[in-house]
Amino acid sequence: MKKVLVLLLVLLVATSVVFAQGSKEAGAKKQLMGVVTPSADHGFTAESIRHSEAQVKALAAQYGFDYRFMTAAESSEQSNAVETILGMNPDVMVLWPVNGDELRSVAQSVMDAGVPLIVYDRFIPGLVPDAEISGDNVAIGEGAGVYFNEFFKDDLAKGKVNYLEFKGDSSTVPMERTNGFLSTASPNFNLVQSFVTNWSQQTAMEQMENFLNTKSKAEIESIKAIWTHDDEIVFGIVEALKNYHGSAKINIRLINGVSAGEGFMNLFENSGLSGIDFMTYTFSPSRVRDAIDLGLKVLQGEKLEKNYKVPTEMIDKTNYKTYMQGELYKVRYSL
Repeated sequence: MKKVLVLLLVLLVATSVVFAQGSKEAGAKKQLMGVVTPSADHGFTAESIRHSEAQVKALAAQYGFDYRFMTAAESSEQSNAVETILGMNPDVMVLWPVNGDELRSVAQSVMDAGVPLIVYDRFIPGLVPDAEISGDNVAIGEGAGVYFNEFFKDDLAKGKVNYLEFKGDSSTVPMERTNGFLSTASPNFNLVQSFVTNWSQQTAMEQMENFLNTKSKAEIESIKAIWTHDDEIVFGIVEALKNYHGSAKINIRLINGVSAGEGFMNLFENSGLSGIDFMTYTFSPSRVRDAIDLGLKVLQGEKLEKNYKVPTEMIDKTNYKTYMQGELYKVRYSL
């Protein structure tokens, strides 16, 4: 009888251990990835949001982790979003700041909590996160400077070439692109006026219209080039030029963009403007997927490099058709 009781006791203890282990596994917390991006204030961010959300959703389903995806239009809203996710004890945070300066404090709180932080696109001055990933904005500016030099080679040999600049905003991205451009562009390029568009097509159109409607005929006719930071800015400028019916002759011969989206490809043959060439540099909204991929690497225990640069390529009328058949373009429009 004692042997039977002992055997039953052993079986009961063993069964309890199994049930306890099963309960532990059932209640185990999944790894959590937090992702915070700007709201869709223009086409590039709208496309980026679609790609980032699609990527984190797909990876979460494939690798079995949880995620929280939040967007915000203002820095204060982004700070609240980061704090909300931080309260959920995430295992990694991917942050695309609206404005790096204004997100420094909350980003530091993420790092102080021991949560690996990946910053995408717009850097946070004074903060060194676990990893930064962005377009190669300096290379974009440098390449554009070289392109402008070659395009206006004969004009530059004779003297000054007047141009307008249309920036994106006051973040690190435009700063890097402008500094890159100035580092390679000929000193004979003369900046007549610089505008800050906040990446808005409408704002760029209004700024260009105001220039055309308020400047003298001589000033308008002196402009030969326009250096911009984004394709959408170019679309606004093109509309303003198409709508201009003043007495000044438009002598602009080159306008550049950044992004190399479908709309810009249409400008090479259907801009509605004569005598103006176009050029852009690739920085696809789909590259935000790379930032999500870095988050996955953290969850898998991989060590990240401090800095990642998304490569860029010049696109103009000589190679845009080949580019449109490539993988980068196909992925961009796969959603």
